[in-house]
Amino acid sequence: MSSSRTIRPPKTHYDSSSSSSSSAYSSSDSDLSTSASRSSMRHSMEAAQRPAVSVEVLRCLRCARSVETVSTDDVSATGMVRVGTNIYYCQRCAKMVGYK
Repeated sequence: MSSSRTIRPPKTHYDSSSSSSSSAYSSSDSDLSTSASRSSMRHSMEAAQRPAVSVEVLRCLRCARSVETVSTDDVSATGMVRVGTNIYYCQRCAKMVGYK
């Protein structure tokens, strides 16, 4: 029985500053330009603004009747009465309670 001896490479520590400057992988110019165009595309998509209109569901505080509206709609045109911030009564419940 012969004993086989394994030869291991020496342990080498690479921290972030030395690994980027002396990495085994070298990028070509086309890889760099592709990654630059991807980052600019990502930046332009992140910079896009949200739409000014959103859909809201208005629910009556008393009877739970609900109405879907667009944020630009007039609340009273939907048949709901605004009592407070995000608190609504439907026309029928508003009359019963005394808000209308």
